[in-house]
Amino acid sequence: MSEVRGNRAYSQERTEREAEGGVVCAVEHFDQVHREAHGVVLLWEAWKESKRWVKLKPEDPAVPSVLRGVEGSSDVFMSVNEFNGWRLVRLLRSLRALYVDVDGGARLEEVQEALREKGIPEPSFVVWSGRGLHLYWLLRPIGAHGLPLWQRVQRAVLDALLPLGADPKARDCTRVLRLVGTINSKNGETVRGLVLSGRYWLLYELAHEVLGPCVEEAPASKEEVARVEQRGKVRDLQAQAALKGRRVSRSLSGSIYERWYLVYQDLLRIARHHGQIPVGHRDEWLFLSGVALSWFTQAEALCAEIENAASTFTSGLRASEVAKVSSVLSRRAEAAGRGEKVEWCGRQVDPRYHFRRASLYKLMSPLITDSLLGEMRGVIPDRLAAERKKERDHARFQDHNTGQGVRRRSEDKRASARVMRAKGLSFRVIAAELDVSVGTIQRWCERE
Repeated sequence: MSEVRGNRAYSQERTEREAEGGVVCAVEHFDQVHREAHGVVLLWEAWKESKRWVKLKPEDPAVPSVLRGVEGSSDVFMSVNEFNGWRLVRLLRSLRALYVDVDGGARLEEVQEALREKGIPEPSFVVWSGRGLHLYWLLRPIGAHGLPLWQRVQRAVLDALLPLGADPKARDCTRVLRLVGTINSKNGETVRGLVLSGRYWLLYELAHEVLGPCVEEAPASKEEVARVEQRGKVRDLQAQAALKGRRVSRSLSGSIYERWYLVYQDLLRIARHHGQIPVGHRDEWLFLSGVALSWFTQAEALCAEIENAASTFTSGLRASEVAKVSSVLSRRAEAAGRGEKVEWCGRQVDPRYHFRRASLYKLMSPLITDSLLGEMRGVIPDRLAAERKKERDHARFQDHNTGQGVRRRSEDKRASARVMRAKGLSFRVIAAELDVSVGTIQRWCERE
């Protein structure tokens, strides 16, 4: 937004408002969330007798004028995240914030206290919507690949505030929230805002703070801290936690959201490869796409996502067929949102559909060419998944920079594990100390 903020009068106005510590107008609210442009922001407004959507590009110098023009208008909303043209999951361009919509009469002080008790950082800023609070944790822009982790953190923050009236339905990435400086027509209140911490988070930093480390038997040692400090950014966060005496977490990846997001991306690759899903496969493709979406899309937005996918890639399907798919999947997604379980093979499981990788591949294999298969990560045969893992493991040990070193360190760890076991230390403690799995320690010590 260099052009927008290049306006001298606006810059002076913003400086004065920041000095007062508040988000006090629509322009400033917009700029807090979308100051680094990475896509399109959707603005919804009640316009005279009708309603309309307005697409805003944050770098457009006309944006401040548009926003000032809607101040004082009733029921104007802004998308929290940015999109490639329209607010659909498949068109998500960048994630800009986590949010919680707290309905009812909860006071900000109560919310802040509840967050402190849960160990969740203070929001970047808060908006009084006229009938509740909108809490924002601002993010450094991250692409759609961050959606699975975003979903995990979003749900955790929401769950922490459910006792205070947080809206359990407001947790999807396509959400729009009221714009500061506009009017809530339900009670005539003006939407107001206030900067709190003002912090912009890396998603992985915030995830570490909110999700917390996984519980191990013992805090990390100084040696462990030294080891994790030499790894990537996410591991650096773990090192910071260890330095504070907190237990070290496992990887923040590998969630159920991530698995189904990869499946969804593969299904989109198939659709884009063919242009339109061929007759005879449209039902299966649409159903599986809906299943994947149900794992990381809010139930109330699921039908719109499925209908859009159908109109784009399965245009020959009747509306009744699309509605049937949407109805079945949204009911299960709603049940999951309420925390309900269903019995399967003697176990209580999430009511959303589960498919094994082999089943997904069997259903979609007629549409997957050899060239397409090389690009896919979620809808692949078990054989190929095993081969890829073997190749990754082989490359890790054969790399000319690390091969011999990895083997040597592994032998050193094996010897250390046996010595530590002889001293009476538990498998779990040894595993934490040497940064390997408990199962590996057991194998090493049992093969003396």
